[in-house]
Amino acid sequence: MLNNFKSLVPYLLLHRNQYLLGTLAVLGANAAVLLPAYLLGRAIDGLRLFADRNPAAPGLSLQQLGWLALGLVLSTLVSGALMVGVRRSIVFASRQTEYEIRRDLFAHLSGLDKHYFDRARTGDLMNRLTGDLSAVREMIGFGSWQLATVVSSFLVSFAWFFSINWRLTLAVLVVFPFIIGVLAYLARQVSLRYVPMQEQNSAISAKAQENFSGARVVKGYAIEDREIAEYKVMNSELIRRALHLNRVEGPLQAFMSLLMGVAYVLVLLYGGRMILGLVPGSPLTLGQFTQFALTLERLAWPMLSIGLIANMLQRGLGSWGRLQEIFAARARVHDGGRTDRSIRSLTGDIRYENVGLSFDGRQVLRDITLHIPAGQTLGITGPTGSGKTLLSQLITRLTDVSEGAVRVDGHDVRTIPLVTLRESIAVVPQEPFLFSDTIASNVAFGLDNDRYGQVETRRSVRHTTPPEAQDVKPDMERVKRAAEIAGLASEIVAFPDGYDTMLGERGVTLSGGQRQRTALARAVAREPRILILDDSMSAVDTETESRILEGLRQVQEGRTVLLTSHRVSTLRHADHIIVLEAGRIVEQGSHDELLARGGHYADLERRQRLESDLDEVDEARIAEAATAPPKQEEVNR
Repeated sequence: MLNNFKSLVPYLLLHRNQYLLGTLAVLGANAAVLLPAYLLGRAIDGLRLFADRNPAAPGLSLQQLGWLALGLVLSTLVSGALMVGVRRSIVFASRQTEYEIRRDLFAHLSGLDKHYFDRARTGDLMNRLTGDLSAVREMIGFGSWQLATVVSSFLVSFAWFFSINWRLTLAVLVVFPFIIGVLAYLARQVSLRYVPMQEQNSAISAKAQENFSGARVVKGYAIEDREIAEYKVMNSELIRRALHLNRVEGPLQAFMSLLMGVAYVLVLLYGGRMILGLVPGSPLTLGQFTQFALTLERLAWPMLSIGLIANMLQRGLGSWGRLQEIFAARARVHDGGRTDRSIRSLTGDIRYENVGLSFDGRQVLRDITLHIPAGQTLGITGPTGSGKTLLSQLITRLTDVSEGAVRVDGHDVRTIPLVTLRESIAVVPQEPFLFSDTIASNVAFGLDNDRYGQVETRRSVRHTTPPEAQDVKPDMERVKRAAEIAGLASEIVAFPDGYDTMLGERGVTLSGGQRQRTALARAVAREPRILILDDSMSAVDTETESRILEGLRQVQEGRTVLLTSHRVSTLRHADHIIVLEAGRIVEQGSHDELLARGGHYADLERRQRLESDLDEVDEARIAEAATAPPKQEEVNR
């Protein structure tokens, strides 16, 4: 836990002045709030002496009593004003620290690679960025405020106690060893039980997120009852863990109340005997006893809040440990010492030199040697699992080679800055991701990135200017041209709001083919030097595919294109075609050359041509049946 706190200290130091001023304000407020007890004690003793009419001890005059009353009012006002200052310093600082941690977490997550997100659960990450971060903010805000209140209250109060009567003070201190022992035990138990509860919270968030995102699959298989039952089981486990935690959190407040009652009993018994003179050598006036009792009463809330603080501290540190796991994650693919910052642009000449790729000891690509000159189109085909997608991912550095090298414009991709490399590439995956935004914004998603500068991290929000929200209007000319090339323009016009039509989450309101074409338009609008189409027309019919390919020919000139597909009709116009099998290139050449060899590609073309002929025969039969006159037996029937 202490190691977790050490990693939080740099964020606290960004606001050290605010926390210092807040602590001083708490100290002043707690001193001021104890003044009324002192003034009342003085007034009681003064009035008592005044009532005795002893000339040697005349007591308080009316004017002195007025000053004491004024002091009561002023001390209350000062205490209230200082508490406002506490809120404006410590609470403000905690909110600003929360912003800084959330900003840095998001920036760090944005810098992690595919390997991390392939294993992370979205619901878990969301829970850490919300629930865990809120627990940290409460710890460094309200928690630190109350901690400062408790410490300063005890320091000031016991200073008063010892000045009044040291023997009565020692009687109160008898209860403190019990407080420390029980608190240490319960705090340890809170720490052990809180993290498992948060982990279960994350599992529930992940389950809900997956069900909401996969609502079509759940309903398509009619398994709502099963999912609800599983969710119920997970919630029951969360309740069990929460109750397990509550069993040690609950007794904290009750235990503090019990000890406070014990302290009051000791003061009443021992202090009462002192007032009556039954304790030799320990005189105590009624005013002093009143001051002592009122000061002890002021300690009631700090005493009761010790349990709350211990609980909040353990929760906050546990949550910070979970956030530290995100900060500790490192991208496998990143800019390093080999990166050449002088590379600012690329033309798109690609070379694979004896490339091999392994995952968990299993080799998935081997001995890949290939040259794709800038401006040419490479067609890639092969059986499922042969490594087609991985071949293109090596160019974008979603993963790095295990053997050999991939070069772009003669530079090893591992030496090219990631920003430069990926700004020159646009990828259209087979399963595209669309955002809950307008169609126009989705098509223009990759544009106008240069207007945003790098966000500074590990800096106080007070010393940086947060980027302002920018309502950037898409370049509609580029958007419409890209939609036209992708064969989507005519369908967009038919939508209720045209290009301003809002899409559902992940583009759920579009068909599979429309989502693919929207992603294709997004890539085309970016006008990249390297365009990667990873089986991106699998969900469109052959007629639409033909129109799209015709439109792509307009933008292919001067661009390097990697076209992955199982359809020969998609690949036939590529400058060069390779066939992958078990991670190796088993055939390569032009469309005509591969047909002449009679290998896998020729077999693929023959089977697809046969399927097309059969489809045409079926369509002809259906048309003939629809136009033929009814047979005599049907008429009779």
